[in-house]
Amino acid sequence: MSDNEPLRRLNGRLQACDQCRARKVACDHARPVCNRCLKRNQASECTYTVGEVIQPRRRVRRPRPVVRPSISMSLNTSPTQSHSNGHTNGHTNGHTNGHGSPNSGYMGFTSHTNVFEATKRSLSRLQGPEADPRLSLPADDRMTPRRSFNQLSPIVRHMSIYVLEALPGQCNEQIVFNDEDIPDWGSTQAALARITRYLQDLLKKNADGVGPNLESIAEMICHNTAQPFTEMDDPHKWMDQFCGSNLRWESIGLIWGGLERLADTMNSFRPCHVEWIPGKGSKELSRTYINYCIDLSKQFCDGSPVLLDLHRRRTILVSCLDGDAAGSCWYAHGAAVSMLTFMGLHALEKEVPYTPTLSSEYNRRLVAQIFNNDKFCVAFSGRPPLLSRRYCTTPLPLDLRDEDLVADQSTLQKAVQELDDRGWNTKGEIYPVTLIRARRMLAAALEEVMEIALGCQVCVTLDELRNMQGRQLELVAAFPPYLRYDPQDVLDPDIDTKSVYARILIRLTHLQTMFFLERLLLLNGSLEEGNLLLFSFEMLTLTLTMWTHKDRFAAMRRNFEWLLMAHAAPAGGILCLELLNPTFTGKHPKDARISRSSIIQNLSLLVGFLDWVRPSAPNGDLCMDCKVIIQRVLDHTLDGSVDGNSPRAALAYDFPQPLDFNFDLLDTFDWLHTEVS
Repeated sequence: MSDNEPLRRLNGRLQACDQCRARKVACDHARPVCNRCLKRNQASECTYTVGEVIQPRRRVRRPRPVVRPSISMSLNTSPTQSHSNGHTNGHTNGHTNGHGSPNSGYMGFTSHTNVFEATKRSLSRLQGPEADPRLSLPADDRMTPRRSFNQLSPIVRHMSIYVLEALPGQCNEQIVFNDEDIPDWGSTQAALARITRYLQDLLKKNADGVGPNLESIAEMICHNTAQPFTEMDDPHKWMDQFCGSNLRWESIGLIWGGLERLADTMNSFRPCHVEWIPGKGSKELSRTYINYCIDLSKQFCDGSPVLLDLHRRRTILVSCLDGDAAGSCWYAHGAAVSMLTFMGLHALEKEVPYTPTLSSEYNRRLVAQIFNNDKFCVAFSGRPPLLSRRYCTTPLPLDLRDEDLVADQSTLQKAVQELDDRGWNTKGEIYPVTLIRARRMLAAALEEVMEIALGCQVCVTLDELRNMQGRQLELVAAFPPYLRYDPQDVLDPDIDTKSVYARILIRLTHLQTMFFLERLLLLNGSLEEGNLLLFSFEMLTLTLTMWTHKDRFAAMRRNFEWLLMAHAAPAGGILCLELLNPTFTGKHPKDARISRSSIIQNLSLLVGFLDWVRPSAPNGDLCMDCKVIIQRVLDHTLDGSVDGNSPRAALAYDFPQPLDFNFDLLDTFDWLHTEVS
């Protein structure tokens, strides 16, 4: 009997495919794939489960190559994947966790496919894996057939050539690859080094001086991007999927991400394998090329860890260009969250025992970084979160060096054994993942506060808020000692600047959460005990440390505007209120550092810091507004009111009304909107 010959059930009718039977629609019984599944771009899901058929199957059929839909479509839509991904540890790119086909990505407990998947598994146990030919199909046979460059849509061809022409040695070259011996710190730097070295060979001119055929190169990259991205235990084999001859569009995007130092907070300050050609550096150009690489990748695959990482990096770049409150930044972050949940990385199961690999830790770090971005954007803007801790169950990444993840198995195993029982390293060093891990824990606590602050109908008691404060203090106290900030750290030249910066960020995040909780306590009727002023004063002085030691923190310059608006500005607002309506005389009873004089001095420094921000900077307008307000408060405090009336009257001249930063709990300048009694 031919494998393509239709089967008949015991009632004499032709057998329908599983997909048509599940949807209860008519099937044309075509083999190996029915026309209805072809039209729905579900060729890989079109199966005929062996059941009540007359003819026994004598051999396992290999389905024909996957038929991909045409990619001549809008860049705003992504073609449906029609291949499934092999895996070694139970997770795949299409549906990392949970049930569902690669077409639909991650499908959770309430999905429509949950019951059918359970039925399919039961059927496989009863009849054996040969009932579903896809179960025995090798991964190599699932590769997408290659399409020639001329078969691609015009817009894809145009973008492909445009991106390649900007690479070194091409007609519109913008960058050069660094040939110096730069250490390969971790997976990102190692991968970027392999990508640039391969491209150097690929883009070489022939002996006759003729340049490479960019159309052939683009065709190869498009074909590679369409291939499934597989989870692997071996770190080098995992990187092989987007390096060397398997170069993907995501790989090209990583070049521009590395150029703009968009890896993570600590790796961003390390040397890179790619540099701008002198005079051509432009963050706007980087944004354009990263956008093109993302759009090209989405034309050929629905998601991969590297593409998700590229989405995350684009969000950082957009925040640097447009500001954290800009719609473009929020949209970019939303795209990253959407891909993360589509891939199911938010719900990676906790494996016991857990054997870390570069692949698994890369995924965990991505989830933690995107989760952190989400919470800090919520605190800055007052918008509801896009990713909730209630549904984000992926475990924390382990506190491992990047270099250990790309080392041999014995080295990695030794590094894992040296971790403490909570997953922290015992060497007292701050790695890039150390900061990611600590901020992920703080971000979860911050989200709990945001639920109360931003919820319209959230009822909370003072005891609950105080319990949250207690849990926050316990969380920070449980951090390893090397994560705790000491004011003397800034003055110690033997301490690495990146480590000092990491400790400052952790401390500021903690203070911000305590600041919000104190404001909520006051809003819910708690007595004023002066704690809000304490947190505000420390938050301001700690942020000003970056300004007073700006030579040491010069590499962190691009984060100054965000630190100003997220931490210094709201703290400055509370100190302004203290000047207008004093609550103590002399020195503060709980902190001798706080006095009327010290408040004025620090607010004066804050004015200088705000004035240092260029008006054209992403948050320049917000900084300018805050500077004007604080200056007038200082004028009123030192010179007295213009007409002897309320402080607001002294501030009212030539000032736009109404003034509102729309920061919700961060907006501590609410005395500008209500009369001061």
